[in-house]
Amino acid sequence: MALGLPTFAPVPAISTLLPYHNAAATLDAAIASMAAQTFADQELLLIDNASTDEGPAIARRWAGRDPRIRLLLEPRIGIAHALNTGLEHARGRYIARMDADDISHPERLAKQVAHLEAHPGIGVLGTATRFASTVAEHRGMLAFVHWQNALLTPHDHDVKRFVDAPLAHPTVLFRRELVERHGGYDTGPLPEDHELWLRWMDAGVQVAKLPEELLTWNDHAARLSRTHGNYSIDAFFGTKVRWLARWLKRTLNDRPVIIAGSSALCRARAALLAAEGIPIAAFTDVKARAVPGHAFVPNDALPPAGEAFVVSFISQRGAGDRIAAYLGSRGLMEGADFVLAA
Repeated sequence: MALGLPTFAPVPAISTLLPYHNAAATLDAAIASMAAQTFADQELLLIDNASTDEGPAIARRWAGRDPRIRLLLEPRIGIAHALNTGLEHARGRYIARMDADDISHPERLAKQVAHLEAHPGIGVLGTATRFASTVAEHRGMLAFVHWQNALLTPHDHDVKRFVDAPLAHPTVLFRRELVERHGGYDTGPLPEDHELWLRWMDAGVQVAKLPEELLTWNDHAARLSRTHGNYSIDAFFGTKVRWLARWLKRTLNDRPVIIAGSSALCRARAALLAAEGIPIAAFTDVKARAVPGHAFVPNDALPPAGEAFVVSFISQRGAGDRIAAYLGSRGLMEGADFVLAA
């Protein structure tokens, strides 16, 4: 639902989607950071997602003094619903994302637009993030941010997309036509951003990231990524296994699939992959372990490049880099002979 638009409002280059739900404590600063962008040719869509606090009043005050701001209402609670409402009303040729508890740095949009204009093959462009947290134990989140920030090129994002969400959602700028070609946000019980990137990348959309930290990602105990079931480990894995299976069906060329990791968790994840139509030929691990119904291949006896495909479900922190380095030392290429999926 739109709450007003000037009759002769010019079409902006960027439509920024900023949904909010009971975010009065942080909303003013988030809006201010977008209003102060050096790239001024944007409309800022403030999407009230059934707030019951002072957030809507804050949004109205901003709209009263900045004609670029438009107010929208989405009564169905859920960020994907709010974002789809924003997409329906967005007029810009680029779509930017912003969250109600983060801060965009002043040159964020200017640098992103310049990069997309200079690189027409890139469809989605994120930025590195500066991490700030009020949670005492935040080592896992900090490690995740460092991992994300290291992914820059389309190849980086492509080969790592089954590990976790490769982009910080509130940093992205993407081309409007991607929504028209490949659809908007899935409103199911899943991580809406990771599902969108997996679906678009499966369709061939190139994703990249600027190395500059152009957004401060504010981690706190109430953040959705910490509290909502849509962002649980099971929700993430259930989402990516479907797209992993779809990609493998096009990639394998009759090669057998070997699962790296033989723990109970890895076997359970392999079963989900098998349920999506990908037969599991064998398991491998650093220590020999019988896996009922499957062969076991010692890691030093893996087939050479081109003869099998290894999917790693080992999820211990730091294990992915070690596995990729080991498989690479045996001549296997990430994305062509193996993929990390945990």
